[in-house]
Amino acid sequence: MSTFFETPMSVPGLDNAWRARQSSMTMRLARSQETLWEFVSCFAPADPGVLGYNVFETNTWHETIDVNVFRDAVADVAARHDALRIVFDSIGIEPSIRFCDTVDPPVAFTDLTAHPASRRDLLRGSLLGYERGRAFDLGNGPLWSVVLLREAPDRHVVAVTLFHLIADGWSTGVLLRDLRAAYRARTGAGPALKPLRLSYAAATADPDLAPADRRRRDEFWRRTLTPLPERWPFPQDAARRDVTAEASLGAPMSAELAGRLHAFARAHRITPFLLYLSAYRILLGARTGWPRLVIGTATAGRDEPGAEDLVGQFTHNVYIATTIEPATSLLDAVGRVRSAMYAAVRHTASFQEIARAVHPGFDADRPWPFLLLYHSWFQSAAPSDDPPPDRREQRSRARTPPGQVIDARTERLWAKRGEPGLIVRHDRRGASMHYNPTIYPRAAMLETLEGYTAVLHALLDDPEQRLGDLTLP
Repeated sequence: MSTFFETPMSVPGLDNAWRARQSSMTMRLARSQETLWEFVSCFAPADPGVLGYNVFETNTWHETIDVNVFRDAVADVAARHDALRIVFDSIGIEPSIRFCDTVDPPVAFTDLTAHPASRRDLLRGSLLGYERGRAFDLGNGPLWSVVLLREAPDRHVVAVTLFHLIADGWSTGVLLRDLRAAYRARTGAGPALKPLRLSYAAATADPDLAPADRRRRDEFWRRTLTPLPERWPFPQDAARRDVTAEASLGAPMSAELAGRLHAFARAHRITPFLLYLSAYRILLGARTGWPRLVIGTATAGRDEPGAEDLVGQFTHNVYIATTIEPATSLLDAVGRVRSAMYAAVRHTASFQEIARAVHPGFDADRPWPFLLLYHSWFQSAAPSDDPPPDRREQRSRARTPPGQVIDARTERLWAKRGEPGLIVRHDRRGASMHYNPTIYPRAAMLETLEGYTAVLHALLDDPEQRLGDLTLP
C-alpha cells in the first residue's frame, strides 16, 4: 500500500526583521549559489529544475515508525531551516529567489512489506533511483522531498533529496539528523531540537571588503588562472555519446596505507586532504607531462560557529594552479600545492567575481560554467556521502533535458561536465573516479586509480624522488 502526504508547513516564531520580510521580498542568489546556478543554467537553460542536479542521501531506521508522527517531524524540520522554504521568483541569467512563509513538502510513504524480497529490492531501487535524479518545480517548490519506505515492521528507509542550489552535500546529513531528533522528540524518546546558533541570513551574508582588497583579490585570480585551460587531461572515446551518462569506479585503501598517509601528513604539517590533493596533482602532471595544471576543489564554507548545523548551499569553489617541472621532488611538489591552496583560500571569492576577473567576455557569454576554469576536479566527500571503499558501480541519469540543443560548443561542455574527477572518502579509506562512460574509456579510469595509489606509495617510500622519475602502472 502506498500513501502520499502533502503537509502544509507553518513556520512559527519568525521574529526578526529579515525573516518577517522574506515572504514578500525577492533577493539575488547568495554568493555560494552562483557557481551552481551558472552550471544548471548552461545545461538546462529553459528550466534548470529538470536537470536532476540534486544532493541525495538515505538512512535506515531500525524501529517501528508512526507515519503521522513522522510527517509532523518533517514539518518541524521544515520550520527550522530557512533554505527549505526557498523558491524562485524568476529564472534566467540573474534569477531572483524568495523565502515562503509556508511550504508543502511532499512526504511519500510506501509500504513494501506485502511484496516478496526480490520484488522489494526492485521497487526500492526504482523508487530511490527516481528520487536521486528527480525534477523540481523552481517557481512553486518545494525544492526538496522526503521518502519513507517500510521494508519490515521495524525497518524503514528514509531518503531525502534536495535541489543542489538550496543544499550542499553536508546538508543531507544535517537534515536526516534533525529529522531523527524531531521524530524522537515527538515520540517522547528524546529532547526537543535546540535552537540554531546561526541564522541562514548571517551565514550567507556578503563579506565586507574594502575596494582595494577587492582589486587585489581580482588581480590574484587573473594572475593565477590565466591563460584559461584549453585542453583536458583525459583521452576521449570517439563512440556515440550519451552526454548525461554517469559512472563511478572505486578503489579501496587499506587501513595500513591510510594510517601511514595520515602520519606522513602530520610529520609534514599538512592536512590529509592536502596530501591526497597533492597526489592527484602529481599524477596528472606525470601522466600529461604538462608543467602547469589547475585543479578545482571546494571549501565547506561553514567557518562561522553554528554553520555546521544549517541546511544550505555554502560551498565555494577554489582553483589550485601550480607549475611543477619534472625535476621537482615529490615532497617539493606537495609544498607547492600547499602554498597554492592556502593562497586560493585566502582569496576566496564568488564565482562571478572570479569569472569576471579572468574572462573579459563573461557577461556576454553567459551562461559560462565554472567547468572552464580548471583541468580536473578533486574533492573530499562529506561524511554522509562516503561510498563503500570497494565500490564498483555504474549508473546513468536521464537523457538530455528537453529543449537542449547539442551544438559543438555545448557538446564540448557536456564532455567537460562528464570529465573524470577524483573524490576521496571522508575517512580516507578509498577514492573513486566519477566520469561519463560513453566519452571516457573505463580502462583509462582504472589506470588512473592505479596510478593514484602508486603516487601515494611513492610519496611514502621516496618523497625526494623527482616527478619526472615516477614509475606509474
